Amino acid sequence: MRVKAGFFSLTAPSPPDDDGSYLRWHLLDHMPEQYQLPGIIHGLRWIADGDYPDHRLAADGPLGQVGNAVHYLIGDPVEKTFDDFVALGRSLRENGRFPVTRPSLQVAGLRLLQWHSSPRALVSAAVVPFRPHRGIVLLVEEPTDGRPDQWLQWLHAEHYPALLATPGTAGVWTFGSSTGWSHLPPGWRTDHQYVTVVYLDGDPLTTTDALGPLIEERWRSTAVRPVFAGPLRTMVNWEAWP
Repeated sequence: MRVKAGFFSLTAPSPPDDDGSYLRWHLLDHMPEQYQLPGIIHGLRWIADGDYPDHRLAADGPLGQVGNAVHYLIGDPVEKTFDDFVALGRSLRENGRFPVTRPSLQVAGLRLLQWHSSPRALVSAAVVPFRPHRGIVLLVEEPTDGRPDQWLQWLHAEHYPALLATPGTAGVWTFGSSTGWSHLPPGWRTDHQYVTVVYLDGDPLTTTDALGPLIEERWRSTAVRPVFAGPLRTMVNWEAWP
């Protein structure tokens, strides 16, 4: 498994007067530059616009304002890649290649814990994020009392098989805070958290509504509490052929 960790950057929606220049810059300029770092394996970006906020299952505190999510898959050496990522951003900014900074809601570097694929996807769980998808359900959860080992086991053994039996799902990856790293860059989240990405083949809004009762089962044990749970759409068009 080449992917060891994930980077997540969550920001608010674009301002009303935005003409799309920020997203064009990020997708066509900033995100490609990250691939010069050996530890960056893949980059993804999703947005929640239009009716998407109305289909959220949970939205607590600042993360209730999530409108954009950037996600990088990271391989070894993880901690050096985190540092190199920050250094590259600083270098690009100093050279005028970072024209706009959006207010950050959260930045986190998390270890990959679980990965699963739906039988309908016909690919292994290790490659689900590299497969085209229409959107995701993003889940951000916090443990209420230490590491929720039984909850994590339940996710693996019962919850994810049921989730991925739902039409419209392709796979799910879960990331969690790690105590094995010596440091994280300044400003990154350091307290415990779990971030899950449910990859969707079906319409994100329809599929999120269908998954709602299953997702809400995650919080019945009180092992974790939801901070954010809702759909976002992919920035890459699904329809590659007529």
